[in-house]
Amino acid sequence: MTGSMYAAIAGLQTHMQKMNVIGNNIANANTYGFKPGITSFSESMYTSISNSTAGGAQYGGTNASQIGYGSKVSSIDLNMTGGTYAMTGVPSHLYLNGNGFFLVGQKSDGVTDPNDLTLKRVGNFSLDSDGYLVDAKGNCVYGFMPLGEEDTGAIIEGEWDTTLRPIRLPVSAQSSGDPTKDTIPEGTPLYPHLTDQDDGTAIGYPTDVNGNPVDSENRIDNVNGLNMSVDNNGVVTLTTQDNKSITVGVIAIGSVINPNGLTKESDGYYKAGNNAGDVTVGTCGQVIGENKYLNNDDANGDNQLLTGVGPTQILSGGLEASKTDIATEFADLITTQRGFQANTKIITVTDEMLSDLVSMKR
Repeated sequence: MTGSMYAAIAGLQTHMQKMNVIGNNIANANTYGFKPGITSFSESMYTSISNSTAGGAQYGGTNASQIGYGSKVSSIDLNMTGGTYAMTGVPSHLYLNGNGFFLVGQKSDGVTDPNDLTLKRVGNFSLDSDGYLVDAKGNCVYGFMPLGEEDTGAIIEGEWDTTLRPIRLPVSAQSSGDPTKDTIPEGTPLYPHLTDQDDGTAIGYPTDVNGNPVDSENRIDNVNGLNMSVDNNGVVTLTTQDNKSITVGVIAIGSVINPNGLTKESDGYYKAGNNAGDVTVGTCGQVIGENKYLNNDDANGDNQLLTGVGPTQILSGGLEASKTDIATEFADLITTQRGFQANTKIITVTDEMLSDLVSMKR
């Protein structure tokens, strides 16, 4: 007789777990980029009172008789569909209109494995004091840098260093002390060139600009006077106070085969788990061109082919709204509460039956 009580206890536990998920969904109703959880139940274990039998010459077959012992949580899935555009008015806030994720992580000057980076949908970015494009937690936004001419560092239109790197303001040309003798105006952005086509990972700058060695830490200054903009393909440009346009880089977009397999972390971050698949990298609109490989590799190398990310576009001036549907959550809240209440009734009734059983002999 106590089987009904244990089944009801299992039902209480599963309904409480679903209530925890609903509570978290409602708590994040206004959290940018939030993806709500969806709880699914399944039947728990069974015991057989009698097994099924096959039909014979005289009698037909019989079905098994089984008693179940409650329910259990079978899965907590994520609703990974995109949220709506929520305008914030901040130019550096970016919204992914389509599939994919921004890639963020710690600073790195070398080759970065995309699987080591963190994925996120919330593009709450800004420039820090060192010229890095970072999110609200200080993680660097990853992407690709333009390539420049070996002698002058002048940008080569349409040519990109395909090594995945943190996006940062370009290096600045310094004056020799005599502006009349400078071959490159002071403050001109200098872009790197590839120094090893076989390895494809090393980049370098012109060895001599205006008689000075190039300092890779000396970036475009007067950051307070720069206005950052990002186009629909993720190309980041800056406009200085004297109306000069500077290309900084292009934002990389990461994708996985199974977004529901991502491991959810705090602050809107995701990690590629075992069932999500490897992170593949590309850009919106295939800015870097066709037949380009990660880390400046070629078709004979081991690196992945960089591709365009479908119809995905980047919209500036807003963030992705929470995907929580308050109406759906409140409906689930009611049914979950009633399910919990019904299970408590089973325990109460079972207790009364046990009490009657004990009271049979007076």
